[in-house]
Amino acid sequence: MKPITLTLCGWGPFRDKQTVDFTKVSEKGIFLITGQTGAGKTTIFDGITYALYGSMSGEIREKNSVRSDFADADTPTYAELTMMHNGLLYQIYRNPEYMRPKKRKNGGQAMTKEREKAVLTLPDGSVMEGSGEVTRKIQEILRLDYRQFKQISMIAQGEFARLLTASPGEKTRIFREIFDTALYDRFASVLRDEANTLYKEVMEYRHRMDEDVRQFHTEDEIWKELTSGETHPYEQLMDRLEVLEKDCRREEKKAARRLEKLDQEMVELEKRIQQAETDQKAFQKLRETKARLEALKGQSGDMAQKEERLKRGEHAAEIRAEYQQVNGVEKQLYALERQEKEEEEAIRREVALVQECSGIYEKRDLLLAYYDLSQSMEELEKRKAAGLNRQKQLEKKLLCHQQDYLEQEKRTADRQHELTEAQSRYRRAVIGLAARLVEEGKPCPVCGSLEHPHVAGTGEDVPDEEQLNRLQETYDQSAARLTALHGQAAAARAEAEGQAEQNRQLADEENVLLEKKGSFSEELVSFASIHNREEVREQAERYTGLIKGLEVRRQNKERLSADKARLEKELAAARESWEKALEKGGFAGLEAYQEAVLEETDRKNLSEAIARYRLELGSAAELCSHMEEELKGKEETDTAPFLDKRNSLLEEKKREESMRTRWSIGASDAARTYGLLKEKKKDMEKKEKAYGIIRDLDNMASGNNAKKLVFEQYVLAGYFEDILEAANLRLRRMTGGRYELSRVEEAGDGRSKDSLEIRVMDYYTGKYRSVKTLSGGESFKASLALALGMSDVIQAESGGIRVEALFIDEGFGALDTESLDQACGALMGLVESDRMIGIISHVPELQERIASQIYIEKKNTGSHVR
Repeated sequence: MKPITLTLCGWGPFRDKQTVDFTKVSEKGIFLITGQTGAGKTTIFDGITYALYGSMSGEIREKNSVRSDFADADTPTYAELTMMHNGLLYQIYRNPEYMRPKKRKNGGQAMTKEREKAVLTLPDGSVMEGSGEVTRKIQEILRLDYRQFKQISMIAQGEFARLLTASPGEKTRIFREIFDTALYDRFASVLRDEANTLYKEVMEYRHRMDEDVRQFHTEDEIWKELTSGETHPYEQLMDRLEVLEKDCRREEKKAARRLEKLDQEMVELEKRIQQAETDQKAFQKLRETKARLEALKGQSGDMAQKEERLKRGEHAAEIRAEYQQVNGVEKQLYALERQEKEEEEAIRREVALVQECSGIYEKRDLLLAYYDLSQSMEELEKRKAAGLNRQKQLEKKLLCHQQDYLEQEKRTADRQHELTEAQSRYRRAVIGLAARLVEEGKPCPVCGSLEHPHVAGTGEDVPDEEQLNRLQETYDQSAARLTALHGQAAAARAEAEGQAEQNRQLADEENVLLEKKGSFSEELVSFASIHNREEVREQAERYTGLIKGLEVRRQNKERLSADKARLEKELAAARESWEKALEKGGFAGLEAYQEAVLEETDRKNLSEAIARYRLELGSAAELCSHMEEELKGKEETDTAPFLDKRNSLLEEKKREESMRTRWSIGASDAARTYGLLKEKKKDMEKKEKAYGIIRDLDNMASGNNAKKLVFEQYVLAGYFEDILEAANLRLRRMTGGRYELSRVEEAGDGRSKDSLEIRVMDYYTGKYRSVKTLSGGESFKASLALALGMSDVIQAESGGIRVEALFIDEGFGALDTESLDQACGALMGLVESDRMIGIISHVPELQERIASQIYIEKKNTGSHVR
């Protein structure tokens, strides 16, 4: 990057617009930026770094504090840089966020905030905006970020003098930031953490295997001896577990054979116990059956009384129909008399209600018409409210569609711009591709000329046909979306206008209904406010119903009177038939009949009880006879001895099962423990192997090596020696070959150090000496050489990027005349046809030696550039 012009306005010490034209001072490659202290010399480099990256060069400078105190209210604050890079011209405009007075006619002092802005104009004329976007594009063009640009292009005041005498630890921190070697320290930390993790995993496997050993319980003396130490011999323990498993399986089989013999004895014993218990139950059942037979015989007298009671109940049932006929007619007659009285009372009540409902019945038609009109007006009000609400929603919807259309219109324009720009780059690239066919001395494939003074390049960031097709497709989709949104907006507008017309029609309809409502009398309106529609309808319907019901009730009363006369005749005939039936059934009167009456269920239950008694009596007698025949010649056997023998066998069987289970568990535990140890031992050995590899790498990276040097220090030492080698190329020239810088590798006692301490070889004495013994001028030379050497190394580490502009800030005041000549000579050696060096200094001797100068003039109204 080579600056062409830099414009600063309202910036720091510069009150108004000041432009630095670098083309006027860079012809000889080296120029001086000079002026009084505080005039704003370093501000020139600040402006360049801010324009490129939106950041300042100084450690304590902030981009939001650069607004000039000298600037007028209407003077903007910005930096504008025109630069040349790889033969192409770029222009960058930036302004920071700052507070400025508002422009008010009344002279007020209110403040307003000017927002941060960045604009990049590319060589093809295209424009990119946005602070972050511009910064990323500059990093892409220059292939340097802000930190790298500052380190390569700016030798800051006093920074490398401090680096020259800084402690090794301080140098480590500085170089770590410059060369980003914290990666190697993090790598060593990762190795250390991985080694610790693997060690913990190995120990965890050992702990888990030890826990498996502790959880295996056995009385085996060999096992106890093997596990008595602090560490366990896992191979021997696994061998012993195999032996213990075999022993346990052998004992388990012996116990199983003994249990089989006991089971056979138990089967024979159970057969004898079962036969004895069967005989005991049969004798017991015979005794119970005999006792039951005797009890049944004792119930014979009671059964005779039940048979007599059943006989009288059956006679009463035979004449029950005549008795029920008399009761039925009496109940019907009583019910008719009660209904007749109820009808008379109901007729009196309904006559009074007819008189009460007649008033509303006469006005019913007018009232219902008034209610219909009121309901129509209420419904119209709801429709009006819904229409107004609908109209608001449609207007809001129309606004949303309009906003969507405007946003899509902007996006479509952006897509069209991207497509046009890509097509332009593609067309230019086609020309560049054709230019590749041009060969010196041969005719041009386009124009036929044998001379080719200006061959076109292909350019950068050239799209291919697939990218152009994708951009065209994106633009077509965006345009289609814009057309769809236009249709939606038009439809929404039509819908909103239609709803507004409906709302106007509803208002006209409301006026018509109001005129109709005014035609009703105040008396009717007042009556309608007391009674609602439902009450009027109910009263009218009630009046009509009462009239009809009253006629029906009068007819019912006449019918009831006729039925009453008929039932009185039927009752007399029924009573005569009942008297004859009592005499025929042998009953002295109604009381005797009622005592004999039994319900059908009671007669059935009584009959079944008598039959069941006779059946049970015969069955018990027959069963006793049969059982006595079966048990003839048998005796009851005591089962106690058999049960004692069974208990004894069960105890013995329980002991044998316990032994078999014990041996089985012992064998399973041994097999399980063996499997656990085998699996974990295999995994542990894998972890131990991995741990051995990582542990060796960790030892090398963390300094446990022959040189006692950690990984990051080893890398930094390599960078440092490259820097010193590059620095000595300038230092030898600036000191007439007297001094040469080198790295201190070991202390006097042979111990390794941090490897970043500097010593100087004085060829006048042929001895090494500390850099702290150098004079002020010698220290500056060494610092300048170190800075230039570091710049060379950083360039190399940044992919061979060339520094086309280098700024050196102060430090020349400590040099004598000869040293100043040597320093200037060394700097002139850096100058090439396409490289410029700017020295920021107020030293008068430099003003005499360097003809090309940018002078910053300091005044009480702000600084000026010439």
